Amino acid sequence: MLCVEGFAIEAVAFDMDGLMFDTERIAHELWTKAGAAHGWDIGPEVLMSLVGQSSASGRLFMMETHGPEFPYDAIRATRLALEADYFRENEVPLKRGLLDIFGFFAAEKIPIAVATSTTRPRVMPLLRKAGILDRFSFTICGDEVEKTKPDPEIYLKAAAGLGVSPGSCLVLEDSRTGIASAYAAGTIPVMVPDLIQPDEEALRRAARVFGNLNDVRSWLAR
Repeated sequence: MLCVEGFAIEAVAFDMDGLMFDTERIAHELWTKAGAAHGWDIGPEVLMSLVGQSSASGRLFMMETHGPEFPYDAIRATRLALEADYFRENEVPLKRGLLDIFGFFAAEKIPIAVATSTTRPRVMPLLRKAGILDRFSFTICGDEVEKTKPDPEIYLKAAAGLGVSPGSCLVLEDSRTGIASAYAAGTIPVMVPDLIQPDEEALRRAARVFGNLNDVRSWLAR
């Protein structure tokens, strides 16, 4: 157990895209290319709104934004094909400090999990290619919950899968949606912003906000 500033931490749940992997920018580029391939201009403000959303909630948002004629499924299929091609030729970009914080938790014997809105068929190849799959005691993905973030279900299940109470589970998140989910689950939400900075509500919900994972590790190592 880690005791830091009144928090008793027995396990940790990591979000994936934007937190462990610097993949949100890649995803936005591929959405733009896929949209263009089908004759649609998907603007940056729309793509920013997708951050932290599951594929199901993202689909609903895109259809509401562009109208019923928007060929979401076809564009998403193109984007996934582009993504598969991209990661066949490129490494998965790790966020600064990720491997160091993994080492810290291993040394402290703190079990860790992945809790991501991304679907399992996309998650597992990325974790394997990045060489970090065996670091995790438990993984739960967006297609394995009935209600996705900001609902607390995924983090309640992550804590249960790690064998700890939510109140002793640290959650590391980059998005406002993820922080809302972790907060509602009664965990210890810590935000490491990626593309989107915390708003007033996220600042209220987050136990701490840090610039990168090295800063999180330094805080925990006090």
